[in-house]
Amino acid sequence: MADVEDYTTGKVLNSIKQTFDILESVKGSLKDSKIGNRILEETRKLDPRRGGPETIARLIVESEKCAIGERVCRALYNDSPFTESVFLNELADGMVAAGKAKYANKEEALEILRKYPRNPIVVSRVSGQDMEICNTWPERCVYWNLQKRGLKCIANLD
Repeated sequence: MADVEDYTTGKVLNSIKQTFDILESVKGSLKDSKIGNRILEETRKLDPRRGGPETIARLIVESEKCAIGERVCRALYNDSPFTESVFLNELADGMVAAGKAKYANKEEALEILRKYPRNPIVVSRVSGQDMEICNTWPERCVYWNLQKRGLKCIANLD
């Protein structure tokens, strides 16, 4: 399972890069392959899930702290469209301390959900809690690319 330190130190970003390197080196479906199963095992630790706007909004409203920052994976693909993520609770503190996000009130965090209506939102668990809400860019999102390669990793939050 990824923890707050993995996000603040860039370890998560390195794992995303390694996964994309594998995806680029292997053609076709990874479903039921040894490497695919290993990637899926690691990815499921983050428990990526999609949810409706009400469910996602509830995570923000029920959180203690919020921060807004650039999508974590965008550092790998600066040419991708800019979208922001919402980080909650301990991850918010960690990302602000690392200079990767700024604290926001709950209304500002909710506005981020409305700001990118064409970007599917995915929630990830960090340190065992829902703490990352990402307005993904599917072309360069590791989760969506795994799905395209036959590795079903995104569940429904609702």
